[in-house]
Amino acid sequence: MFKKTGTLLTAALLGLTATIGGAGPAAAAPADAAGGTVSVGRLILEPTERGYLDSLPVTVTNTGSETDYFYLTLREPVPGAFQDTDSRCDWFGAMEENRRVFDCSLSNNWAYLAPGESRTVTLDFHVLATPQAYPMSMTGGRLAVSSINGGLIAERSLTALFRSTTGSLVRPRPYVQDAQPDAAIDSVGPVTLDPEGSGYLYLPVTVRYKGDAPHVGLTVTASPLPAGSRIEYTLPSTGPALSDHASVPGQRMMPGEVRSFGLIITPPTDPADAQDVITLALTTNWFPSGPDADPSDNTAQTTLAIAATS
Repeated sequence: MFKKTGTLLTAALLGLTATIGGAGPAAAAPADAAGGTVSVGRLILEPTERGYLDSLPVTVTNTGSETDYFYLTLREPVPGAFQDTDSRCDWFGAMEENRRVFDCSLSNNWAYLAPGESRTVTLDFHVLATPQAYPMSMTGGRLAVSSINGGLIAERSLTALFRSTTGSLVRPRPYVQDAQPDAAIDSVGPVTLDPEGSGYLYLPVTVRYKGDAPHVGLTVTASPLPAGSRIEYTLPSTGPALSDHASVPGQRMMPGEVRSFGLIITPPTDPADAQDVITLALTTNWFPSGPDADPSDNTAQTTLAIAATS
């Protein structure tokens, strides 16, 4: 995930920022010219029909005597929970304790603050876990705020509190997330012609996600595809499809959620090859992707032969 904000932030972290007027490199400020304060709210995840949601407010104030550039470093408190809804953050592959570590700007542009200026940002979290009748908590998150002139300004640990479905936060139990993904292919086929009239083949697939292990989506791979055949896209089409694999539409899934979609595949060059057996394999996307809890239901076999109609 490389976006404009990340490019700007990376440049700032390398000390390559320009002055506001763009006249040249920013000169290092005297130590007493830099400073800031940070106010962080509580992360109280509220139960919803689809997991738990909350937004964490973070307010940064420049208490120095010169304009300064401020940025955040976030280790998500619940693996897989942080959602960069404002496109202010970048993830460059850093992981700590199975949690992603993000670099975040205070805005979608250069996050300069004048002396005395404050800015509040919200960090959004969505935990895809089944809401419980008792409160829960999870520790392990971290938020650091730094500036170009002053270095590290403040560092806070982040604890996620899960409100119970009855509204309670009293005596929370530890939230223990699944360590291994547990995905399955429920059904495959039969093959028909693409209902949208492309002339390609339509292979229906139904998958299930049986746990709450962190993930950013699922991928299905078809192999070996006969000559001339490739996955063009999915229906619905919400993710990339590349030759022999495609993202399962809809990205992350709730525990127990079932999702059906179609793989749109070009017909084999030789029609006889439609009888060749191909294997569909389902994998869970995380960093790194660990072994599935039950690999026996991660594959299914089919052919590209169009089902006979009565």
